[in-house]
Amino acid sequence: MAFSRRFLGCFLCGDKKDVNDLPPATPVEFAIEGKNPQKSDDSFDSEPESTKDEEKTPLTVEVQLIRKNRVLVVASKGTYGFADEPFPEFAHDKEVVISNRATGLNPIDYKSVDYNFCLPEFPWVTGREMAGVVEEVGSGVTDVKVGDHVWTSTYYRDRRAGCFQHYVTVPAHTVLPLPSNLSFDHAACLGVAGLTASMTLWRWLEVPMTPQSSSSEAEYLLLWGGSAVTGQFAIQIATRCGLKVIAVTSSKTQTLAQSLGAHHVVIRDGKTEAEIVAEIRSIAGDNITKAIDLVGTKTANFCMEAMSTSKQGIFAPLAMISSKAVIPANIRVETVEMKQFVLNEESRIYALELNRLVETGTIKLPDIHVLEGGLDVVIGGLERLKGGDMAGKKMVVRMV
Repeated sequence: MAFSRRFLGCFLCGDKKDVNDLPPATPVEFAIEGKNPQKSDDSFDSEPESTKDEEKTPLTVEVQLIRKNRVLVVASKGTYGFADEPFPEFAHDKEVVISNRATGLNPIDYKSVDYNFCLPEFPWVTGREMAGVVEEVGSGVTDVKVGDHVWTSTYYRDRRAGCFQHYVTVPAHTVLPLPSNLSFDHAACLGVAGLTASMTLWRWLEVPMTPQSSSSEAEYLLLWGGSAVTGQFAIQIATRCGLKVIAVTSSKTQTLAQSLGAHHVVIRDGKTEAEIVAEIRSIAGDNITKAIDLVGTKTANFCMEAMSTSKQGIFAPLAMISSKAVIPANIRVETVEMKQFVLNEESRIYALELNRLVETGTIKLPDIHVLEGGLDVVIGGLERLKGGDMAGKKMVVRMV
């Protein structure tokens, strides 16, 4: 009897590996010789003498290993649940299925559940960034292959792309090679914070991607929330591109912001917002033409107060801006839509440049806090994230 090695490993040798971790299922064939399948005898050796010389017909049996996809779903508003679902199918030939190894946790993950937004229907799968191993590729995919180590950033409208599941399905152009100097855990920081900082600066704030020579008149970037994970990426990218960065942080993370290259750090502790704005303007004068807010609607207003009143400026309120906010005539407010990374293939250039900066060591990644336990620890991790006080650390769930 000749079994395939894979069949033997899974069924005869006591391999306890879960079938979800196996490579793509393939038919397994084995043949039983010495028995004509037309006969009904119970014994292989009791075949009548008259048939001894007849040609023996092998009996072929096909076994299909069925993979399941373990999923953490939002079952209803504010309610989670687990499910074992069918392995994902391609919607078109330029998609990739990635076996999840690590996923980053972000405020949007719990806010969307608590406030019921970015959830097209129930049950739904959330999670916006992950790193893993390519499991399958569509027939039209040419630059990614099975076994590649990759990371990606996903779009909430595709349930298959939610990162709180074992297998994540995404368009091929959103799949980036894992930088050679990163683990899966660290690469799980790139899809939200890293990419958001990159695209906000290079696309929406119109900062040149290549470093610019210093001019006699400095151009300032104000970053309110400079120690947030996105802020850490933004400080480094902006200073590399020639901007002088003023970061607003707590005293607890002042040293962190300075170590990343912030030219000035304004400590917010014990000060009113008006005092903070006055301190910012005493540093930069009327030269702040670009600003990013990572905190909330109130601080968005203070960012605009600190910006230049005589020069054209661009402001990116990443933590929302009030519909009642008074926007100065010389300030253009840009709504940062990270879905453009998925919907617009040309946005891949920003991820490629981010990858290059990470791989060359130009950008330092944030410290990470790794939770082990896979999907079972995601909910608890989001609760910890909601509690705040991460002190600049990124929370990552190790999936396997």
